[in-house]
Amino acid sequence: MVKAKNPADLLIALPRILGYTPTNSIVVQTFQSRRTAASLRVDLPPDERSSHPTAVADAIIRLISRVPGIDAVLVLIYTDEEWDRPDRLPHAAVVESIVTRMASAGLGIVDAMCCSPGAWASYLDAEHGVIDEQQTSRISTELDAAGAPHDVVGITQGAQPIAPMPPEQRTEVAEAATAITHDVHERERLWEWPEASTLWSDAIESAPCDLPPAAMAALLWSIRDKAVRDCVLMFLAWGADAGDRASVDTQLLQRGVPVPSGSILETFVGDGRTAPDGLRLEGAVRLLRHLVSLAPRPWQLAPLTMLAWFEWARGQGSAAGDYLDEALSIGPGYELARLFEQLMRTGRVPDWIGRSPN
Repeated sequence: MVKAKNPADLLIALPRILGYTPTNSIVVQTFQSRRTAASLRVDLPPDERSSHPTAVADAIIRLISRVPGIDAVLVLIYTDEEWDRPDRLPHAAVVESIVTRMASAGLGIVDAMCCSPGAWASYLDAEHGVIDEQQTSRISTELDAAGAPHDVVGITQGAQPIAPMPPEQRTEVAEAATAITHDVHERERLWEWPEASTLWSDAIESAPCDLPPAAMAALLWSIRDKAVRDCVLMFLAWGADAGDRASVDTQLLQRGVPVPSGSILETFVGDGRTAPDGLRLEGAVRLLRHLVSLAPRPWQLAPLTMLAWFEWARGQGSAAGDYLDEALSIGPGYELARLFEQLMRTGRVPDWIGRSPN
């Protein structure tokens, strides 16, 4: 995603890669063949004197070991503490334990760094410095092009709450949704992929706030059908051709015919080495959050589960978990959410994380 020329570049990029700004945290960024993979964040021990560095390191390695294919790690300490000398950094004992444990597990150590507001230093050598505006501007430009989240300063780990829209707007969407449920022809029409494809193509090209209540209700209704929902997921991630390919494969599944090897549907479980376009993912998340903010609660199930998948697809596991928890609180038996929950519990990371889109 970003060409890091020095440690400061990584420190600038990481909050936007994560989607939030770590504070008083231990962050372990994993790598697969020099590409960024999964990120892990845990709280710094509240009392360094009474903490057990080895226990912290063991807990982190247990979590990291669930991520397949990683070969190196970058260890970062985010702290509000200031230091006078870069050779006497805070939390050195816990960092030493983590680095030792990672190295014993056969992982390469990219670096171990301490970051406080505006300054950084390495625990492993004498390198240290400050983050300047010129560096920030260059990295931000690259991240913008990759569709990385914006405005992450002050945002903490996980999905940001979705505030419901004003009651009058929600009522308009609810009334439009009720009208669809009473119109047999409209219900069936929106569950046909050619119609749904046109509907979602128009929506993703528009600002969500510009969509009228009838269009919002139609979008929400369309993804209540499992086949259409899966096609929309592929369409939003990979483009129109992917949605059409998913439609063909879902029809095979509905007839009890196995899909061919290499089906686009395999990307749901993270198979595939070409990353979705970051800007498409950002647009999909924006649209789906707007849908949730307007939807009757039972109709939030599909968009919340889709949000979970999109966040996971761009490496935001904490946000994905938050959306998934919210979906399961509405419908504990919702099949797609349950399947995705099982997938996330394995520690699976998409093959394309850290890779560039076509």
